[in-house]
Amino acid sequence: KNEQQLIEFLNEYQQKNSRITILGAGSNTLIRDNGIKGVVIKLGSSFSNIKLIDKETLEIGAATLDRKVANFAKDNSLANLEFLSCIPGSVGGAIIMNSGCYDHDISKILIGIHALNKDNLSEVEIKKEDIKFSYRGTNLPDNLIILSAKFKGLISQKNEIEKKQLNFIEQKKLSQP
Repeated sequence: KNEQQLIEFLNEYQQKNSRITILGAGSNTLIRDNGIKGVVIKLGSSFSNIKLIDKETLEIGAATLDRKVANFAKDNSLANLEFLSCIPGSVGGAIIMNSGCYDHDISKILIGIHALNKDNLSEVEIKKEDIKFSYRGTNLPDNLIILSAKFKGLISQKNEIEKKQLNFIEQKKLSQP
């Protein structure tokens, strides 16, 4: 439900020494008939939020759907986040996977992340410069649970942002009906 409940759960669960899997939005996810070994954590609605920090910076909860981020950015005249309208899933997963499309990806808009180390239950801040991005991946360790992230947009005209966003959505429909 919230960060405190997550910490309490992890503190109790650590003693059982079982595997933990974080599930984002669950889009594009296949699970074998045998299920998943260990426990699955899905962050609740309190991890789904967007806040405008300044004219060009957003702070976004890890469970926020990428599409919602794109629409919020558009409504606040922030460009360079339009591609998120084509990404199924949530911000936390998009960061882990360096999601992207049409020559845009998370590495180009990320400022940094706020995460919880599930091994020692400490909170960490990691700047973009300290993350190594690859095609659909990062070097972020498995012991982190992303709680939120900061993204940088570019002030632009709302109608131009909307045109670009609709163009991306149309391109995606044509290539992935």
